[in-house]
Amino acid sequence: MIGGVLVILVIIGIAIIAWGAFRIQANFFLKAIHKGNAEGQRIALTFDDGPHPVYTPRVLELLSRHNAKATFFCIGKNVIKHPDIVKQIHDAGHTVGNHSFSHAPTIDFHGKRGWLGELQQTDTAIELAIHRRPRFFRPPYGVTTPHLANAIHISGHRVIGWRVRPYDTLKRRSPVRIVRTILRNMAPGDIILLHDTHDRIVPVLEQLLPQLRQRGYPLVTVAQLIDQDAYAQT
Repeated sequence: MIGGVLVILVIIGIAIIAWGAFRIQANFFLKAIHKGNAEGQRIALTFDDGPHPVYTPRVLELLSRHNAKATFFCIGKNVIKHPDIVKQIHDAGHTVGNHSFSHAPTIDFHGKRGWLGELQQTDTAIELAIHRRPRFFRPPYGVTTPHLANAIHISGHRVIGWRVRPYDTLKRRSPVRIVRTILRNMAPGDIILLHDTHDRIVPVLEQLLPQLRQRGYPLVTVAQLIDQDAYAQT
């Protein structure tokens, strides 16, 4: 009987830890920001996994057309490949954040030292491209671990999550469905997760940006939404 109870408790404990690790909004291992100041109905669009040589410039063009600002969480190895695009992002008034260097499928098995390497390499790559060192970090896949928490404690990054995630990278989700999901679930002050790395992001923004403007939602950077500096002081 006691053995059975212990097994059940272990299973429950593992389930709770897994839930906390895979749900960044739970703030289980570390605290992340998922929402900002709702004043003026402002919201923040964020784009993960770039820069992409084809889609990121098109995203920038659409944002410029609608006088919208956004935040781009870039993968370090992609920054090294396309520093000119990262500079375009920054020069257009958008924010550049850290999204790890490798974004490898096994990244969540990193120890503290491995995570510090991911953070530092990406910071350096971004700094070489825009001459600013990012303070904002978004964990790949939104997964958090104790080792990542320890690394963040040392690096001093501010972890940025999200409140609305339409799963825009899933191929079965049409642009119409993605836009509908965002509009149905968002509220003033929200941070919204998108990706500038797939062909559907252009039709998504072509539909989404005009509707947000019509509904009176100004699009700002995460830094503006939470009133914090996105870059380290020089």
